[in-house]
Amino acid sequence: MQTSLHKITLAAVEFFILLILAILPVISVYTDVVILGNDIGEISVTELAQETLLFLAAIIFWYGAWKKPASRGFLVLVAGFLTSMFVREMDGFLDEVWHGFWFWPALLIALASIGYARFIAKNTSLKPLVNFINTKPYFLVLIGLIVVLILSRTFGSGGLLWHDLLPEGNSSLVKTVVQEGLELLGYAFIFYGSLVFLYRDFVSFLYKAPNQD
Repeated sequence: MQTSLHKITLAAVEFFILLILAILPVISVYTDVVILGNDIGEISVTELAQETLLFLAAIIFWYGAWKKPASRGFLVLVAGFLTSMFVREMDGFLDEVWHGFWFWPALLIALASIGYARFIAKNTSLKPLVNFINTKPYFLVLIGLIVVLILSRTFGSGGLLWHDLLPEGNSSLVKTVVQEGLELLGYAFIFYGSLVFLYRDFVSFLYKAPNQD
């Protein structure tokens, strides 16, 4: 009975963590649009929150690659992918060098990560990947990626949806609010999934089948 109560308590804690992550985009967008009166540009609460969560998720996987030699290749690939996404999110600042400059450091990071996993951290990619699939952090990160890469781009598309639903003067801001809000939600899931993955030894209840009382 005590074990079941403990698991229920931990599940409730996780529910409230996810609840906070779910309302984070609303708070950020409201702060930008209503309180600060900006249009969620490169320097905004929403953009800074996105970049912070993505940066922290990448750092967590780089740390994991350092601490877990047996999974180093896989973790370097994940960390490199997230770091490339972070560089892409910083395009507004990197474009000061020249337009589209972000592509080159992102490509360099991706190629270096792939090269390291293939030629240096040999035989530490495939098995850890298989072990990662179907775990809770896998689904958290996967959902986050789907929200960022697919849902935010389609549901937040002006040409696909909002230009036809709203007057011309309002559709641009609505598109930006929806797209950036969904991106922040996706990055929140990726960040939480990375935390759960790295510290799964401390939250083992997420991975163990419940005991029968």
